[in-house]
Amino acid sequence: MKKTLIIIPSRMQSSRLPGKPLLDMEGIPMVIRVALKAKESKVGDVLIACCDDSVSKAANSYGINVVHTRSDHISGSDRIYEALTKIDPQKNIETIINLQGDMPTISSKAIFNLVNYKHSINSDIFTLANEIKDEEEIMDSNVVKVVISRNNNDEYGKALYFSRSPIPYGNGPLYHHIGIYAYSRESLEKFIKLKASELELRESLEQLRALEANMDIKVGIVDEFPIGVDNLADFKKACDYVRNNKN
Repeated sequence: MKKTLIIIPSRMQSSRLPGKPLLDMEGIPMVIRVALKAKESKVGDVLIACCDDSVSKAANSYGINVVHTRSDHISGSDRIYEALTKIDPQKNIETIINLQGDMPTISSKAIFNLVNYKHSINSDIFTLANEIKDEEEIMDSNVVKVVISRNNNDEYGKALYFSRSPIPYGNGPLYHHIGIYAYSRESLEKFIKLKASELELRESLEQLRALEANMDIKVGIVDEFPIGVDNLADFKKACDYVRNNKN
């Protein structure tokens, strides 16, 4: 059985929503909700990679493992890689899941399906997407779209491009990218060593760095879309969802 580790990168200094990881959602901090769903998936060990004592204290109170990382990381990928090298210097972990701590409505099923895809389908990186149903999201630059070559496959396809623009042009479905990634250890190490790419900087999307380096990214198509919390309006929306679904 391949050893899998779910790492949730976390930092309190969000520019748009300071203190975001510990915002209370029906009595449970946001990042803790994500970690509990990760544990519920039962695909591997779960830990939070953070640089804040307050996050560490909250995680410990819920029995969730924590690895302290540097405070100057530019991306979540850099943070999870530091955590990985600290917790697994012997390189026993084969699959690493980068799970965003600001997706409090993520389901354990989505996490399980992602890992199952990664273990059964050849790719450097696996991620998820769902079809956009809300017309307002099409023109919203905060909604990241992914162009997928599906070749008549209903379950997954190959990522061709990620953008904040409504692509591709013309009739047909558009897909909303879900920011959760499954890496092989070798792929994560390769990605971390790459320099930021031109398209990555232009779109402010680090997954484009992998595509520009000819890394293969596969995308699983799922029905659900977890609410990503970037601002106060997102937070209120996520709280309403949690409250209404008793999640």
